[in-house]
Amino acid sequence: MFGHIEARLKAQGNLPSPPAVAQRIIRLANDPGVQLGAVADTLAKDPGLAAKVLRIANSPLYARRRRSSNLRQALTVLGLNAATTLALSFSLAPMFQKASPKGLDLRRCWRRSLLGAVASRTLGELAGLERTEDLFLAGLLQDIAMLAIDRMSPDFYVGLEAAGHADYCRHEIERLGADHARIGGWLLGQWRLPEHLCRAVAASHGGAAVAESAADDRFERCVALGGEVADLFAGGDGADTVADLAPTVLDALGLDAVRFGDAIATIVRLLPEVEQLFETRVQDPVAVQSLLDQARELLVVRNLETLTRVAELEAVTGELEARTEALELQSRRDALTGVCSRGHFDVVLEVEFASAVAGRWPLALIMLDLDHFKRINDGHGHPAGDAVLRATAKLLGQCARDTDLVARYGGEEFVLLLPRTDLVAAAAVCGRILKALREQVHEVAHQVIRVSASLGAAALDGRHRFRDAEQLVRAADRALYSAKNGGRDRFVCHDVDLGVVEVGSFHVGGSS
Repeated sequence: MFGHIEARLKAQGNLPSPPAVAQRIIRLANDPGVQLGAVADTLAKDPGLAAKVLRIANSPLYARRRRSSNLRQALTVLGLNAATTLALSFSLAPMFQKASPKGLDLRRCWRRSLLGAVASRTLGELAGLERTEDLFLAGLLQDIAMLAIDRMSPDFYVGLEAAGHADYCRHEIERLGADHARIGGWLLGQWRLPEHLCRAVAASHGGAAVAESAADDRFERCVALGGEVADLFAGGDGADTVADLAPTVLDALGLDAVRFGDAIATIVRLLPEVEQLFETRVQDPVAVQSLLDQARELLVVRNLETLTRVAELEAVTGELEARTEALELQSRRDALTGVCSRGHFDVVLEVEFASAVAGRWPLALIMLDLDHFKRINDGHGHPAGDAVLRATAKLLGQCARDTDLVARYGGEEFVLLLPRTDLVAAAAVCGRILKALREQVHEVAHQVIRVSASLGAAALDGRHRFRDAEQLVRAADRALYSAKNGGRDRFVCHDVDLGVVEVGSFHVGGSS
């Protein structure tokens, strides 16, 4: 019988289809070799969509990550897959916002879809799943086929305006032989969305049955339970209470009463931001307060020892997020100087190099080594050397732009990664750094000392090409070596075409 419905839907001339920008994003998502630059170019053509991606990168949904000041930074922070998936979510939203003349309340449908998206993502994060943006998209699209059914038969939902969501599904099964979730999975397949999204949407209205049957796929269970949680928030649908749903969440995802209470509080905290991102009203203040009260009661009943924790649920959640942010920051920052760590630099370098190659824009790298640093440690002690390293890191940060990255490469070596910067501009930065270092004084044990540095620069630009990021690093390192051999307190720029030309402290070095 479902095959008959497929045939009717295919014959339907005005079946829901993704907007043009969404179709372009789907094509990018299906390309295993897609580069960050291609995604950036696609989003940049739609200023509204680009602004939303930038905003979500800086929203509470990603508050633990570094702030982004432009689209390219946002894509780097979010990651290629996550950025593509979130952009697709934004581009599909207008499909739910066209008026339906008869039985289907699109506003109500859209509200449940957004609630399901946030709930699916939140449950997935608490359960330790990685593809949380995919969960958001699957939750958002779990009711997409209701639009298709409404267009195929405009009076199909007449008389169900006040019915609960489960009543909609029963009505569909009785008349069509399948509910809109199963039809939605088929529809997303027609759109060429990934198979795991199609499966999750098709099974999304199985509720507890999915929790038991999808033993090997917690992704599907999160989407199905996200819909159940959405019904709790929707209110007036005859949905279960938090206490009724808690055992299913425990069995399906291993989240106990405390963690499920955390999920409810997190969803409440995120809803205002989601409303602004998608420019719609989702919250029902009465239903939200009722759910918070139910969550607190559940925690008290299950474990009296958690009573204090329940009363301060939001404070505890904020503390956990702060700890997570601190741990991530610690892994990305050098403990002594506060600039980026070597490991984080290596990761960002690969991303920026690939982006520069794909976008055909320049990328410069400066390597810096403090001259005769061992004399400071030997003559004044390691605490004095540490103070000089911290002061140097601060100075480099002042010489860099917000879009640049400063990292400690090891010992007394630092690196600066300069996106969209050619070799000539990198040389100017080297000059500013040398001047600032010469003017900087360090007070050590009541003595004033000065520290110079040797710098080497290389750039991927119109005249200088490199096979990969490692080759760019080696070129900058060779230039640094030339600066040190040339007498220190100077910089050398790697250039394959020019010999050594000396002009004061400016040097241009050929490849070795």
